[in-house]
Amino acid sequence: MEVGAIAEQDGTAIESVVSQLHVVHSDDRETIELACIDPASVGPLIQVLQDAPLGKKIRIYLRANPGGNVGQLQDLIEALGRTNADVEIAVGRFAMSCAAVLWLWFALDPINPKNDQSEGRVVSVNPLKPAVLMYHRPRWPNGDYYHFIDDFKNKTIRESVREQVDMFDELFYRYLDHQGFNGVHAATYSNDHATFKHVLQHQLETYQSNKDCFIPL
Repeated sequence: MEVGAIAEQDGTAIESVVSQLHVVHSDDRETIELACIDPASVGPLIQVLQDAPLGKKIRIYLRANPGGNVGQLQDLIEALGRTNADVEIAVGRFAMSCAAVLWLWFALDPINPKNDQSEGRVVSVNPLKPAVLMYHRPRWPNGDYYHFIDDFKNKTIRESVREQVDMFDELFYRYLDHQGFNGVHAATYSNDHATFKHVLQHQLETYQSNKDCFIPL
């Protein structure tokens, strides 16, 4: 849908865009359920964020969200950084991959967390019921198979997606630091019966070996 063309014709761009999204008016905050990080969902949401007046209260609800496209995620993060709206990002049940990155991004780097009324606000909020993030490095699917950056045979292709992988890596390492990884005295310790590995060291090694890391909320 060409939102700009619709706006030029009859000025109904906002209404047309919102009609493509699952919107719930349950309290004083307009809840938009983001089912996937893909063009069909992210494009209309970005338009809503761009057109929102100062202080408009929006909740982006990641309910059982399986993730999606990293490029769309980057576009959405940029739009959230520019919006005048008061946005809360919430998780229901689980948020995977790109959706996990979205929630964690604004959990670690909220915009205007003290809620200055003269500017936009974007924060991630804790779920009302237990939920989980499933975080992993960017991966590329092919049916029931998928591969990671080092599996690309072409060096030029690897370099073209390096920025995406670095984005996920940097955020995950910041999460570990936030959890106290830098304060861990030793990755492992041993007694007479066994060798123990710190839980954050387990997470680091799991992530670096291209496995899924689960973060309870």
